[in-house]
Amino acid sequence: MSSIALDFPRRALRNVMHRIEVPRDIGTVTHIDSSTECDPLEAGIAHKQAAAIWRAVEDLYRTGYYPAVMFCLRREGKVVFNRALGHARGNGPEDDAGTQKVPATTSTPSCIFSASKAITAMVLHRMEEKGEINLLNPISHYIPEFARHGKERTTIYHLLSHRAGIPGIADVDDPRVVLDHEQSLQLLCEAQPQHLFGREQAYHAITGGVILAEIVRRVSGMDIRKAWRTWFKEPMGLKVLDYGASAPARAKIAEQALTGIQGCRLVDDFARRAIGATFDDVMELLATADFYKAVIPSGNMVSTAEEVGAFYQMLLDGGRWNGRQILRPETIQRATMEVGPHVLDRSIGVPLRFSQGFMLGGAPLGLFGQRSQHAFGHIGLANNITWADPERQISVALLVSGIPVLAGNYVALLKLIARIGGACPRVEN
Repeated sequence: MSSIALDFPRRALRNVMHRIEVPRDIGTVTHIDSSTECDPLEAGIAHKQAAAIWRAVEDLYRTGYYPAVMFCLRREGKVVFNRALGHARGNGPEDDAGTQKVPATTSTPSCIFSASKAITAMVLHRMEEKGEINLLNPISHYIPEFARHGKERTTIYHLLSHRAGIPGIADVDDPRVVLDHEQSLQLLCEAQPQHLFGREQAYHAITGGVILAEIVRRVSGMDIRKAWRTWFKEPMGLKVLDYGASAPARAKIAEQALTGIQGCRLVDDFARRAIGATFDDVMELLATADFYKAVIPSGNMVSTAEEVGAFYQMLLDGGRWNGRQILRPETIQRATMEVGPHVLDRSIGVPLRFSQGFMLGGAPLGLFGQRSQHAFGHIGLANNITWADPERQISVALLVSGIPVLAGNYVALLKLIARIGGACPRVEN
């Protein structure tokens, strides 16, 4: 049988599943920043285990659901992996053979979506550290008009832990409302809460960031982008990690692509409940320059894997980075302390455990692997995963440019997380 005949069913399946074309030799689309990587043994990881981790990253890319995969892993503060696979642009499932392919590198910026929430939360925690706000105060103490419809006792604490009762903006069909801060704020102040007094957990996909940014503005006099740059980005020497991106930087951002089976009504209904928009709506937003011009504190930070990993390493190191004290250790401890046990989240429909700003791991199994009960981090649409595990002394950033809908990628993703945990045993205190 000819190679053309054998290739036809593979191409047909790839088209149905909206997968990318994976090169036969993925070494041709692999970028390694060897100048930053240490010998794994220096970080307490055997060469065999390190090789197994990287094979798992390669296997994730080989699923065909991610045009680009950027991966950075630190252990004991040392960079073990800082690598990229695939293409920043030109190899999406809708791109034709003649489209120019731009390789992804470790310098390729990518949107981290909801993983932005954890970073935004730390801006607020820093303000509390300095005595500028109290997270137990009602939101209406800082935004008086938020008190409408019984919300006068809803606190910043409730908002950070997804218990503020405003997981979405009701009766708004245009997802572009997230680009207009003032309109979003007005709608949320007028909103009827789904519940009061923190009684229920329902993931706040976008809404929390609007309120948090307004608190920052009214108390500090700075917009949240300026506050982030002043208190974190500049002191840490970060170059990329920020809300949105400048025009020159936008040209370098990894293009997102919808992958997997599409057109499923159940998936659209889930997406509306979880993130307030369908995946097609998200793609339309991403196609506009306005998305990256805007400041969306819950969902449009842009970073390299290395830089968001550096942020988590700073948290692991008690708030210190390159000799500078960015945050106090007790601030990080409060920010990562659980609010409650795993409960079925009313927005997403799966058990989740939160702190004031972070998704938390679990035992015997959690978001960040087996026996990860002390790990903290955040997931971003759909498989961007950023986390730190104090017991394993790791900070991890997995950034991808594919948004799998119904796809066969999860076995490979879970295997990668398991390989990382297995190679980095917990240190019992």
